[in-house]
Amino acid sequence: MTPSRLLLGLGLTFQCIFNNGNKVAAWQSTCHHLTPATTTTTTTTRTISSSTALSHSRRTFLLQVPTTITTTAAILTALPPPSVAATAPPITSEAARLQWKQSLTVIDDLVQNWSTVTSKGGGDSIRIQLGTVGTASPLFLIDKALKVLREEADDLVEFTEQEEEFRLALSRADSMAYSANFAGGSGKPTPPQVYIDKSQKEVIGLQKIAKSLSALL
Repeated sequence: MTPSRLLLGLGLTFQCIFNNGNKVAAWQSTCHHLTPATTTTTTTTRTISSSTALSHSRRTFLLQVPTTITTTAAILTALPPPSVAATAPPITSEAARLQWKQSLTVIDDLVQNWSTVTSKGGGDSIRIQLGTVGTASPLFLIDKALKVLREEADDLVEFTEQEEEFRLALSRADSMAYSANFAGGSGKPTPPQVYIDKSQKEVIGLQKIAKSLSALL
């Protein structure tokens, strides 16, 4: 083989290798540029899919919460308070009338012997008579008796209004008696007697309302 043919063969071989090398490099370059795009697309698709699933889960949860709350509230509302269920069984009309009659006696005695009652125990002695401390007073759970008597009233509307006034007066008298237990102390506090006098005023009003209720029976 002549030198010229040898050089020509080497040149063709080098060109082929060079061209093939460029193709490989070009293919690798193309893959290098395409791979991130493909990965990004896949990652984005997965992210969107995850976000959609999370959004759907949140929406489903939020739609279920009101139903759960409503159902729970309905169950709790339907159930009577344990304390009331345990201490306030149904009573007959005769028992309600007897309890009311005894309550009138307690109120009258409290008004008449106010000083004697309050000298023994201050505010708590008043509250015991009102039935808000302990269960000895007939005024304890008097609401239940009034509910039964309401059905026997000559004027249901008037009785219901007076019944509400009776409850409010009883609550105010109890509140003032309760405050008397915590009055006094250092500085210039309100003396306990001030609250006891206010409670007395409310009990006198309670007595008047009780008489109005009795007149409707």
